[in-house]
Amino acid sequence: MKDSPKEDDFAKKEVSKNLLGEDSTAKQDATTDDSKRRALSDFPRYLWSVALGAGFFGMGLTLAILGLALPTLAVNLNLTIDDLSLVLIARGGGYIVGSFIAGILESKFDFHILAAIFLLVMGIGVVLTPVILNVASFYICTALSSLGMGGYETVANVLCLYLWGKKSEPVLQFLHFWFCFGSAMTPFLSKSFLNQVVHNASHSVNSSATASMASSPNITYIENTTVPLVSVPYFIIAGFLTLVIISLLLLKCFASLDSTKSQDENTIEQEGTRYRYGILILIFWLFFFMSGFQVTMFTFLYKFGITESPGLAYSRDVSADLNAMFFITVVVGQFLAIFWSQKFSPAKILTADFIGVGIGSVLLLLYPLYFEAAPILFWITIGLIGFSGTSIYACIFLWTNQYITINGSAAAVFIFGAAVGEMVLPIPVGFLIEEHVLSFLYFCSGYTFTLILIFLLTVKFAQTKGQRLSQNNPDEEDKLKAEECLADQKIPETVI
Repeated sequence: MKDSPKEDDFAKKEVSKNLLGEDSTAKQDATTDDSKRRALSDFPRYLWSVALGAGFFGMGLTLAILGLALPTLAVNLNLTIDDLSLVLIARGGGYIVGSFIAGILESKFDFHILAAIFLLVMGIGVVLTPVILNVASFYICTALSSLGMGGYETVANVLCLYLWGKKSEPVLQFLHFWFCFGSAMTPFLSKSFLNQVVHNASHSVNSSATASMASSPNITYIENTTVPLVSVPYFIIAGFLTLVIISLLLLKCFASLDSTKSQDENTIEQEGTRYRYGILILIFWLFFFMSGFQVTMFTFLYKFGITESPGLAYSRDVSADLNAMFFITVVVGQFLAIFWSQKFSPAKILTADFIGVGIGSVLLLLYPLYFEAAPILFWITIGLIGFSGTSIYACIFLWTNQYITINGSAAAVFIFGAAVGEMVLPIPVGFLIEEHVLSFLYFCSGYTFTLILIFLLTVKFAQTKGQRLSQNNPDEEDKLKAEECLADQKIPETVI
């Protein structure tokens, strides 16, 4: 007897339910397996992030040790600080060269190996610096260590984006936190190995004036050796960098990860040359003024503190405390940025940062009006600028990556702008601060307002085309969701 149409339809529905149920269960099992797989695949990324953070910590130590050890190194060379005043240009030039070398090599060499190579170059420069015998060697060693810093920063920033994709916000903030922390820890590491230096009331270590040194012109050596005592912190930093290099090489051997370079190169073609170059030029100037402003601030803050009215007329100890407070707020701000980046977009964090820095800059301009009545307000102003400005660097990286692909060449452009700003923008303040101490406040405020204006122009230009499509740079979770959607669309076809 032939089945009725109703019975036949009922049988088909039952079969469909069974098939859908089995497929749904299979999908749930597959999703669970994929979740476990993603958790396991993320573990090597965490290892790489910790290793990169250790490299940033070593880079912070390397960058900060120069200013602290410069008076002692000048005594060892039987010179004055004036004679070594070109060291900032040598350091900035090395930074630029290292960044561009990294940008050129990123398409030819593995980024994981490049990071270790640039750390090795940095370590060689660090080891040789305190044992040099003449000015030329001192400049060469400084440029060599800076070359390693510029190359490593370029490689590590881009490698972080490659490893984490759209999840890179807190990781990149984490890396830059360790850089700030390393800079803040350097005085504690090195102060026991530096010569005692006495300055006139109107001079500081960072000014171009000649310092009068109370220590003996003879070199202070490590006991029973011919190695200068100032070499100890340098050797400690070099030893730490060696451990980081070994860690990176071990991770390369046992926890190697694939990057998305070829995929990113395809997205570059989609962005358009004119649009991409326009953003790169604007971001270059952003980094130029941002880094130049920050270097000007912490280079001449001590000088402003010890200068008599209209300066602060503080003692050396109080001025040093003002500098320490500035760096502490920088470290705290960078630490909190790790958590803020998980809840807020880079654009929102940048907006808050620029508002804070802008308010601080206005308060700098108003300094003559309130200092006698409320001197604590100046300390609050410096703390606000340090706290607000610390996360701008990483946030600009992350924000720009939403509009164009950040590869090694793009990162090199950014770091080139930062290095040039560090060399150029402090120069007018250095020339004027001796006779016009308030020029320090005026230039810092001018640099900040220019920075905010360029950022607004950059936002306006970037919005002409909009953010990149998420499928241009998907992470594993996005791919999984896409596969599930496709599976949902195909199931009814197989059942029918």
